[in-house]
Amino acid sequence: MEIEEKNHIKKIRSSQACIKDGYQLYTANFRRIFRHTWALAIIFALITATASALPVLVSPTLVLPAFLLEVLSVILFLWTANRLLHKRQFLQPIEEAGINGWIRHLGMVILVGIVCLLIVSVLTLFTALPTIIMMAANWESQIGVIGGDPVGMPSYVTWLSIGAFLIAGFLQAYVWLTVICPFHLVHASIACQEKDRKEFNKKNYEKKNLIH
Repeated sequence: MEIEEKNHIKKIRSSQACIKDGYQLYTANFRRIFRHTWALAIIFALITATASALPVLVSPTLVLPAFLLEVLSVILFLWTANRLLHKRQFLQPIEEAGINGWIRHLGMVILVGIVCLLIVSVLTLFTALPTIIMMAANWESQIGVIGGDPVGMPSYVTWLSIGAFLIAGFLQAYVWLTVICPFHLVHASIACQEKDRKEFNKKNYEKKNLIH
């Protein structure tokens, strides 16, 4: 997100402020984000639609591979989107906080992560509702065929299912993108706190040297 005032991003925030400001940052710049990530979202939708189709349209035994494919696609999507937003200068570069810095503020990271995942879960439930319905209908049809039902589902339902999976995957791409802004502010806050801590330690060290 293109921010004119650097101090608006690079400042110390609480966990609650990172979440609140992060989601406000996302919604305020959604049009810009969409303009530069729609192609990536389509790729994500194709992969997740494939993952959804495997256990539904191919074989129920493919649930685990489908789940792993979806998890991997989410991780790669968020990593690629984050790099893209930095490259397009929508996200400001932040000084590295270091591993020790992240560990010192692990409670903040976990809290923000839990809240963001809860929000993503709720939003995903709504965006994936048509997909869930199609999955349930296809599975019920397969169970009926196994039980001796000769009818099954009409042929057009397969294409309808694929369409539902693609639309749901595209919407879920922007649901997952909501976690980037809060964690960007978490990174900025940790970096600022680590910078202040180093400066404080440096001043104390200089004072001790002057005394001795």
